[in-house]
Amino acid sequence: MHSVRKLLAVNIKAKRSELGLTQEKLAELVDVSYQMIHDIEGCRTWVSDKTLQSLSEALKVDVYELLRPQAADRAKDQSGEFNPYLIERLHKTMKSDIDRRFDEFFGKLTR
Repeated sequence: MHSVRKLLAVNIKAKRSELGLTQEKLAELVDVSYQMIHDIEGCRTWVSDKTLQSLSEALKVDVYELLRPQAADRAKDQSGEFNPYLIERLHKTMKSDIDRRFDEFFGKLTR
């Protein structure tokens, strides 16, 4: 399971890279320090609602897109086509996560 902080960090970094922005340029667009962007991407700090909104505007995405898992997008290769190897890895990861959650849930019920 990903923490919200980790999802935010991964999604900001991916979108920033996709747009060709440096951490410094993103910080300038958002009107925060370079260190703040560095700490957000490093999962060392959280953001205010105002900063989150500014980040979404600078990265040209809706706020919710910065907080949602992007697993399906990671299954594509550089050409934008789905890669069978990545799909299989994604499937195994999801199955493993679901199995673990069931074990945790049913384990709590039997205790």
